[in-house]
Amino acid sequence: MANSITSNETVTKLLDTNANPAPLGLMGFGLTTILLNIHNAGFYDLNAMILAMGIFYGGVAQIIAGVMEWRKNNTFGTLAFTSYGLFWLTLAGIWLLPAIFPNTKLAGSPSELALAWYFVAWGVFTGYMFLGTLKLNRALQVVFALLTILFFLLAVRDFGGGAIFGKIAGWEGILTGLSALYAAAAQILNETYRRVVLPLGPISQLPRGFVTEHGEEIATMWLQDLRRSPQTPSYGVVSDAELVNASEFALVQVDEYFGGNPADSEIGAFFHKLGATRAAQGLPLAELISAILLLKREIWMSARTHGIWESAMDLQRAVDLNRELGRFFDRAVYYATAGYTGLPLPAKDVF
Repeated sequence: MANSITSNETVTKLLDTNANPAPLGLMGFGLTTILLNIHNAGFYDLNAMILAMGIFYGGVAQIIAGVMEWRKNNTFGTLAFTSYGLFWLTLAGIWLLPAIFPNTKLAGSPSELALAWYFVAWGVFTGYMFLGTLKLNRALQVVFALLTILFFLLAVRDFGGGAIFGKIAGWEGILTGLSALYAAAAQILNETYRRVVLPLGPISQLPRGFVTEHGEEIATMWLQDLRRSPQTPSYGVVSDAELVNASEFALVQVDEYFGGNPADSEIGAFFHKLGATRAAQGLPLAELISAILLLKREIWMSARTHGIWESAMDLQRAVDLNRELGRFFDRAVYYATAGYTGLPLPAKDVF
């Protein structure tokens, strides 16, 4: 890593400024699902309103959203929206083809058994898509979990479970549609107000291993900024190698902290010793704190540069990252100050 400090690289990142298509897809899916399942719950018969919604908003709109997600290099969004858009078109075809070709055996109405297997197939597909949401956010997890259950309830109904399963599926389907509307509304409102109005429940603020993976880059930028900063002139007495080693260990601690394995005792001991070392080297306390906070800034800038959040869906992720970085570096500053001023290392983490 030390050799990379002297390198001078320019990274050009092209930012996608296209609109976020996910709310369109989620709204198309959610509204159409609600209206169909109000029918399944027994409130009204299947009619042209449901058919039109299935073709145009549930079908065409979701396919458009899927194509837009492809443009944004989102494989999950592309597969989800185009697949469920085509699901609605196939469902409309199942209803329409027997009426359009009444004397054609191939276009006849499918049996309940055939429909049951149709829903099983979509349930299996949705089940493994749900596994993909485990890396996304809680809102989408709820949508895909409920949708998986819905498909299997419909399959049970058509396998011979009876009308009761149809009604249960109807109410569960309404809940599924509402969960999709919530996910869509959250993204729209969060983007419009530029703050978290409706939380989506992000899984983590940083991908596991992100800081370690980009540690060399972060350490390089930190050292360069440290050398240039007017707030840290006394750091000239500290060698590059020592600073790089210190930043390496600190970044490992940050990664473990965000990975759910915080070693509070190690964090405290490291920064306590760092504070004592900088005091012995004669560096002002203010410069020590500035150097620590500069490392926090470099982690934040690296996350932005590498597109950890690029859309309104990720806004809460950014907010949570800022909060968690603050908590980690609050510890760092406290323990470093304690070590610098000669206070003993607390036996128990104070945060």
